[in-house]
Amino acid sequence: MKTDNSNPEFHRTGLDRRTFLSQAVSLAVGASVLPLAAFAAPELPAVDPWQYAAALKQRIRAPEFPDRDFPVTDYGAMGDGSTDCTEAINNAIRACSEAGGGRVVVPDGIYRTGAVHLLSNVNLHVSDGATLSFYTDPARYLPAVFTRFEGTELMNYSPLVYAYGQENIAITGGGLLDGGASEENWWLWKEGHYGNPKANPWKERLTAMGDAGIPPKQRMFGTEGHLRPSFVQPYKCRNVLIEGIRVRRAPFWQVHPVLCTNLVIRGIDVESPGPNNDGCNPESCQSVLIENCRFDTGDDCIAIKSGRNTDGRRVNIPSEDIIVSNCEMKAGHGGVVIGSEMSGG
Repeated sequence: MKTDNSNPEFHRTGLDRRTFLSQAVSLAVGASVLPLAAFAAPELPAVDPWQYAAALKQRIRAPEFPDRDFPVTDYGAMGDGSTDCTEAINNAIRACSEAGGGRVVVPDGIYRTGAVHLLSNVNLHVSDGATLSFYTDPARYLPAVFTRFEGTELMNYSPLVYAYGQENIAITGGGLLDGGASEENWWLWKEGHYGNPKANPWKERLTAMGDAGIPPKQRMFGTEGHLRPSFVQPYKCRNVLIEGIRVRRAPFWQVHPVLCTNLVIRGIDVESPGPNNDGCNPESCQSVLIENCRFDTGDDCIAIKSGRNTDGRRVNIPSEDIIVSNCEMKAGHGGVVIGSEMSGG
C-alpha cells in the first residue's frame, strides 16, 4: 500500500516509512530493531533447468538382474486361458527372489490370474505373445493390503500387480496385462454412474477416517466398501522398472507407484477408457523417468500426486525430480497434470 506523506499525522510522528516498518518488526518479536533483510529469502544460485534435467536423467538408473530365468510353466502355470495360474506365478516369483533374483518369464499364452505380488530382485517378464488375464472377482484380491485410494492410506483390495517395500523389481516385455474391467464389474462401483449416488459413501468414510487421524491399518475396507484397486502399484519400493508392457481394462488408476524412489517407466502402452482410468500417477515419488510411453485413457494421462488433505500432510512426502519425455497422449482429460491429491507437496 502506498504511504500518504501528505497526512499531517505521518509527519507529527517523525517517522519515515522504513523506520516505522523496522520498529514494527521489533515490537512484533520483542527484540531490538531488526533489518527487514533478515526476513528475506536467501538468494540461491541460478540453475539451468535443462542442465538439471539432464543430470537427473543420468542419476535415474533402471535395476539390473542376474542372468537366470524362472518360467512360470515350471511351477504349474498353463497358458490355456482357463487354468488358474495365481499360485504358480507367485511361487515362481518367490523362488526367483529366494535364489537371489532373475527373470520370472511368462511365455506365450493366456494366463488367468488373481493378485500378483512382486518381490525384491525379480523381473516379471511378460513375453510378447503372453497375456496375464486378471480375474474380476474382488475376492481374488484379498486379503487386504496396505495401499492408497485417491491419496489416503488404508487397507483395501490388493492392486492386481503389487509390491510393498521391495527393491530392484521390474515388469518388462511386450506382453499384455488385461484387467478385464468393464461396466459389468469394477466400473459399476463408480459414483454418479450406473445408478449409484453422486457421492461415494465409502470414499467419504475413508476421508473422514484420515481427517480424524485413525491409523491407516485400522482403516479396513476391501469387503467393507466399494473402493476399486489400482492396476499396477509398487508401494515404498526402490529401483523400479516398468517397460514395454501393454495395459488394458484397468479397474481404477492404471500405473500407480507410491512412495517410490529411482523409478523408470519406459515404452509402455496404456489404453483403458473406464472411469478414473488415469494412465500413470506417481504419488509421493522421487527421481522418476517416464519416457516413450503411449496413453489413451478415461481420465488424465499422467497425474503427479502426493496425498490427500490431512492424510497427505501427515505422511508429508512430496513428489519431486520427475521427468516426462517423448510420450504420446492420444486421449485423456489432461496430458501431464498436478493433483488433485497434492497435499504432501
